[in-house]
Amino acid sequence: MSQLISQFMRTLYCLISLCLFSVLGHGEPQVVKIGMGNFEPYFIAKGQTGIFTDILTAVFKQLPQYQPNFLFERSNNRLILEFKQGNIDAVSNLFDENPLDVCRSEPVFRFKDMAISLNENDFHINQAKDLQGKSIITFQGAKEFFTHNIKQYFNEDHYREVGKPAWQVRVLLDKGAQVSIGDVFIFLHSAQLIQGVSFEQFRFHNILPITYSRMGFRDKILCGAFNTALARVKASGEYDAIYNEYLKRYQMDDVINLLHN
Repeated sequence: MSQLISQFMRTLYCLISLCLFSVLGHGEPQVVKIGMGNFEPYFIAKGQTGIFTDILTAVFKQLPQYQPNFLFERSNNRLILEFKQGNIDAVSNLFDENPLDVCRSEPVFRFKDMAISLNENDFHINQAKDLQGKSIITFQGAKEFFTHNIKQYFNEDHYREVGKPAWQVRVLLDKGAQVSIGDVFIFLHSAQLIQGVSFEQFRFHNILPITYSRMGFRDKILCGAFNTALARVKASGEYDAIYNEYLKRYQMDDVINLLHN
Protein backbone atom coordinates (compact mmCIF):
# COMPACT_ATOMS: atom_id res chain seq x y z
CA MET A 1 0.00 0.00 0.00
CA SER A 2 2.76 2.42 0.93
CA GLN A 3 4.42 1.73 -2.42
CA LEU A 4 1.22 2.64 -4.26
CA ILE A 5 0.86 5.85 -2.27
CA SER A 6 4.46 6.73 -2.97
CA GLN A 7 3.98 6.14 -6.71
CA PHE A 8 0.78 8.19 -6.67
CA MET A 9 2.54 11.10 -4.97
CA ARG A 10 5.38 11.03 -7.50
CA THR A 11 2.88 11.04 -10.35
CA LEU A 12 0.94 13.89 -8.75
CA TYR A 13 4.15 15.87 -8.25
CA CYS A 14 5.10 15.40 -11.90
CA LEU A 15 1.66 16.55 -13.06
CA ILE A 16 1.80 19.65 -10.87
CA SER A 17 5.30 20.48 -12.11
CA LEU A 18 4.21 20.01 -15.71
CA CYS A 19 1.25 22.33 -15.23
CA LEU A 20 3.40 25.00 -13.61
CA PHE A 21 5.93 24.75 -16.42
CA SER A 22 3.14 25.09 -18.96
CA VAL A 23 1.72 28.18 -17.29
CA LEU A 24 5.06 29.87 -16.81
CA GLY A 25 6.44 28.93 -20.20
CA HIS A 26 3.39 29.69 -22.30
CA GLY A 27 1.52 32.29 -20.27
CA GLU A 28 0.32 35.58 -21.68
CA PRO A 29 2.95 38.35 -21.83
CA GLN A 30 2.70 41.16 -19.30
CA VAL A 31 0.99 44.21 -20.79
CA VAL A 32 2.94 47.46 -20.38
CA LYS A 33 0.94 50.67 -20.86
CA ILE A 34 3.29 53.23 -22.42
CA GLY A 35 2.36 56.91 -22.62
CA MET A 36 3.34 58.23 -26.05
CA GLY A 37 3.73 61.74 -27.45
CA ASN A 38 1.62 63.67 -29.91
CA PHE A 39 4.08 64.83 -32.55
CA GLU A 40 4.93 63.34 -35.93
CA PRO A 41 7.10 61.87 -37.40
CA TYR A 42 8.22 60.46 -34.03
CA PHE A 43 4.81 59.37 -32.75
CA ILE A 44 2.16 58.50 -35.37
CA ALA A 45 -1.03 57.17 -33.81
CA LYS A 46 -2.45 55.98 -37.13
CA GLY A 47 -0.91 52.59 -37.76
CA GLN A 48 0.96 52.81 -34.43
CA THR A 49 4.16 53.86 -36.12
CA GLY A 50 6.66 56.73 -36.22
CA ILE A 51 10.39 56.85 -35.50
CA PHE A 52 10.14 56.50 -31.73
CA THR A 53 7.29 53.99 -31.92
CA ASP A 54 9.25 51.82 -34.35
CA ILE A 55 12.30 51.92 -32.08
CA LEU A 56 10.21 50.80 -29.10
CA THR A 57 8.57 48.08 -31.18
CA ALA A 58 12.00 46.79 -32.21
CA VAL A 59 13.16 46.75 -28.59
CA PHE A 60 10.08 44.95 -27.29
CA LYS A 61 10.45 42.28 -29.98
CA GLN A 62 13.51 41.31 -27.96
CA LEU A 63 11.30 41.05 -24.85
CA PRO A 64 8.51 38.55 -25.66
CA GLN A 65 7.54 38.36 -21.99
CA TYR A 66 6.19 41.92 -22.31
CA GLN A 67 3.47 43.32 -24.58
CA PRO A 68 3.61 47.11 -25.15
CA ASN A 69 0.31 48.96 -25.25
CA PHE A 70 1.02 52.34 -26.87
CA LEU A 71 -1.21 55.21 -25.70
CA PHE A 72 -0.73 58.11 -28.11
CA GLU A 73 -1.60 61.82 -28.16
CA ARG A 74 -0.18 62.70 -24.74
CA SER A 75 1.43 66.10 -24.29
CA ASN A 76 4.58 66.29 -22.16
CA ASN A 77 2.64 67.52 -19.13
CA ARG A 78 -0.13 64.95 -19.54
CA LEU A 79 2.42 62.10 -19.70
CA ILE A 80 3.84 63.06 -16.33
CA LEU A 81 0.40 63.53 -14.77
CA GLU A 82 -0.90 60.15 -15.97
CA PHE A 83 2.22 58.40 -14.70
CA LYS A 84 1.86 59.99 -11.26
CA GLN A 85 -1.80 58.96 -11.19
CA GLY A 86 -0.84 55.36 -11.96
CA ASN A 87 -2.71 55.26 -15.29
CA ILE A 88 0.37 54.26 -17.30
CA ASP A 89 3.36 52.02 -16.60
CA ALA A 90 5.99 53.87 -18.58
CA VAL A 91 6.70 57.32 -19.99
CA SER A 92 8.32 57.81 -23.37
CA ASN A 93 10.55 60.76 -24.24
CA LEU A 94 11.60 61.60 -20.68
CA PHE A 95 14.31 64.26 -20.40
CA ASP A 96 16.91 64.26 -17.65
CA GLU A 97 15.78 67.68 -16.50
CA ASN A 98 12.40 66.28 -15.45
CA PRO A 99 12.51 65.31 -11.74
CA LEU A 100 9.97 62.46 -12.10
CA ASP A 101 10.71 59.60 -9.67
CA VAL A 102 11.14 56.75 -12.13
CA CYS A 103 13.64 54.16 -13.35
CA ARG A 104 15.28 55.80 -16.34
CA SER A 105 16.52 53.82 -19.33
CA GLU A 106 19.70 54.45 -21.25
CA PRO A 107 19.32 57.24 -23.88
CA VAL A 108 16.75 56.10 -26.45
CA PHE A 109 15.39 58.98 -28.51
CA ARG A 110 17.60 61.35 -30.49
CA PHE A 111 16.67 64.98 -31.25
CA LYS A 112 18.19 67.84 -33.18
CA ASP A 113 16.75 71.13 -31.97
CA MET A 114 17.26 74.20 -34.11
CA ALA A 115 16.17 77.82 -34.28
CA ILE A 116 14.10 78.40 -37.43
CA SER A 117 13.03 81.71 -38.94
CA LEU A 118 11.40 82.93 -42.13
CA ASN A 119 13.93 83.48 -44.89
CA GLU A 120 12.34 86.80 -45.76
CA ASN A 121 13.38 88.23 -42.39
CA ASP A 122 17.05 87.62 -43.18
CA PHE A 123 17.95 86.84 -39.58
CA HIS A 124 21.54 85.82 -38.85
CA ILE A 125 21.32 83.70 -35.72
CA ASN A 126 24.73 82.16 -35.17
CA GLN A 127 24.67 81.88 -31.38
CA ALA A 128 22.18 81.98 -28.53
CA LYS A 129 22.54 85.70 -27.84
CA ASP A 130 21.33 86.46 -31.36
CA LEU A 131 17.85 85.48 -30.13
CA GLN A 132 17.74 88.54 -27.90
CA GLY A 133 14.80 90.82 -28.68
CA LYS A 134 13.06 88.27 -30.94
CA SER A 135 9.67 86.67 -30.25
CA ILE A 136 9.87 82.92 -29.69
CA ILE A 137 7.49 80.00 -30.26
CA THR A 138 8.55 76.63 -28.85
CA PHE A 139 7.31 73.33 -27.39
CA GLN A 140 5.65 72.66 -24.05
CA GLY A 141 8.19 72.39 -21.24
CA ALA A 142 10.99 74.03 -23.24
CA LYS A 143 11.91 76.49 -20.52
CA GLU A 144 12.70 73.63 -18.12
CA PHE A 145 14.55 71.74 -20.83
CA PHE A 146 16.83 74.37 -22.35
CA THR A 147 20.04 75.36 -20.60
CA HIS A 148 20.61 78.82 -19.13
CA ASN A 149 22.78 80.04 -22.00
CA ILE A 150 19.76 80.13 -24.31
CA LYS A 151 16.95 80.77 -21.79
CA GLN A 152 18.50 84.03 -20.69
CA TYR A 153 17.72 85.52 -24.10
CA PHE A 154 14.00 84.69 -24.03
CA ASN A 155 11.78 87.75 -23.65
CA GLU A 156 8.94 86.85 -21.26
CA ASP A 157 6.54 89.19 -23.07
CA HIS A 158 7.25 87.56 -26.44
CA TYR A 159 7.63 83.91 -25.52
CA ARG A 160 5.06 81.13 -26.02
CA GLU A 161 4.97 77.34 -25.58
CA VAL A 162 2.49 75.08 -27.41
CA GLY A 163 1.27 71.56 -26.58
CA LYS A 164 1.64 70.31 -30.16
CA PRO A 165 5.00 71.13 -31.82
CA ALA A 166 3.32 71.04 -35.26
CA TRP A 167 1.61 74.31 -34.36
CA GLN A 168 4.99 76.06 -34.34
CA VAL A 169 5.09 76.06 -38.15
CA ARG A 170 1.70 77.75 -38.38
CA VAL A 171 2.59 80.38 -35.79
CA LEU A 172 5.81 81.19 -37.62
CA LEU A 173 4.09 81.42 -41.03
CA ASP A 174 1.34 83.60 -39.55
CA LYS A 175 4.07 85.82 -38.08
CA GLY A 176 2.85 85.20 -34.55
CA ALA A 177 6.52 84.70 -33.67
CA GLN A 178 9.83 85.49 -35.33
CA VAL A 179 11.70 82.32 -34.35
CA SER A 180 10.58 78.74 -33.77
CA ILE A 181 12.79 76.63 -31.53
CA GLY A 182 12.42 72.86 -31.50
CA ASP A 183 13.20 69.62 -33.28
CA VAL A 184 14.06 70.20 -36.93
CA PHE A 185 12.45 67.00 -38.20
CA ILE A 186 9.14 67.64 -36.46
CA PHE A 187 9.21 71.05 -38.10
CA LEU A 188 10.02 69.66 -41.57
CA HIS A 189 7.32 67.02 -41.29
CA SER A 190 4.72 69.57 -40.20
CA ALA A 191 5.68 72.06 -42.94
CA GLN A 192 5.47 69.33 -45.55
CA LEU A 193 1.82 68.75 -44.71
CA ILE A 194 0.82 72.38 -45.36
CA GLN A 195 -0.25 73.00 -48.94
CA GLY A 196 1.77 75.62 -50.77
CA VAL A 197 4.59 75.71 -48.22
CA SER A 198 8.16 74.96 -49.31
CA PHE A 199 11.24 74.40 -47.17
CA GLU A 200 12.94 77.31 -48.99
CA GLN A 201 10.73 79.69 -47.02
CA PHE A 202 12.67 78.90 -43.86
CA ARG A 203 16.16 79.52 -42.57
CA PHE A 204 17.69 76.94 -40.20
CA HIS A 205 20.06 78.16 -37.50
CA ASN A 206 22.26 75.47 -35.94
CA ILE A 207 22.82 76.85 -32.44
CA LEU A 208 21.79 73.85 -30.32
CA PRO A 209 23.45 70.44 -29.79
CA ILE A 210 21.98 66.99 -30.44
CA THR A 211 20.04 65.81 -27.40
CA TYR A 212 18.62 62.52 -26.16
CA SER A 213 15.66 61.51 -24.03
CA ARG A 214 14.88 58.25 -22.23
CA MET A 215 12.13 55.87 -21.28
CA GLY A 216 10.86 56.05 -17.70
CA PHE A 217 9.59 52.81 -16.10
CA ARG A 218 7.73 52.05 -12.90
CA ASP A 219 9.12 48.49 -12.93
CA LYS A 220 12.89 48.34 -12.35
CA ILE A 221 13.17 44.78 -13.69
CA LEU A 222 11.56 45.84 -16.96
CA CYS A 223 13.81 48.90 -17.04
CA GLY A 224 16.93 46.72 -16.91
CA ALA A 225 15.60 44.28 -19.50
CA PHE A 226 14.74 47.19 -21.78
CA ASN A 227 18.31 48.53 -21.59
CA THR A 228 19.74 45.15 -22.57
CA ALA A 229 17.35 44.82 -25.52
CA LEU A 230 18.00 48.43 -26.62
CA ALA A 231 21.75 47.73 -26.75
CA ARG A 232 21.11 44.77 -29.06
CA VAL A 233 18.91 46.84 -31.38
CA LYS A 234 21.57 49.55 -31.62
CA ALA A 235 24.38 47.05 -32.19
CA SER A 236 22.44 45.38 -35.01
CA GLY A 237 22.15 48.65 -36.96
CA GLU A 238 18.35 48.60 -36.79
CA TYR A 239 18.27 51.74 -34.64
CA ASP A 240 19.99 53.96 -37.22
CA ALA A 241 18.13 52.28 -40.07
CA ILE A 242 14.80 53.38 -38.54
CA TYR A 243 15.95 57.01 -38.41
CA ASN A 244 17.33 56.95 -41.95
CA GLU A 245 14.16 55.39 -43.38
CA TYR A 246 12.04 58.28 -42.10
CA LEU A 247 14.38 61.20 -42.50
CA LYS A 248 15.47 60.60 -46.10
CA ARG A 249 12.01 61.60 -47.29
CA TYR A 250 12.66 65.29 -46.61
CA GLN A 251 15.45 65.48 -49.20
CA MET A 252 17.32 68.16 -47.28
CA ASP A 253 20.71 66.54 -46.81
CA ASP A 254 22.36 69.72 -45.55
CA VAL A 255 19.94 69.82 -42.61
CA ILE A 256 19.56 66.08 -42.07
CA ASN A 257 23.32 65.56 -41.82
CA LEU A 258 23.30 67.75 -38.71
CA LEU A 259 21.64 64.87 -36.87
CA HIS A 260 24.92 62.95 -37.03
CA ASN A 261 27.26 65.88 -36.28
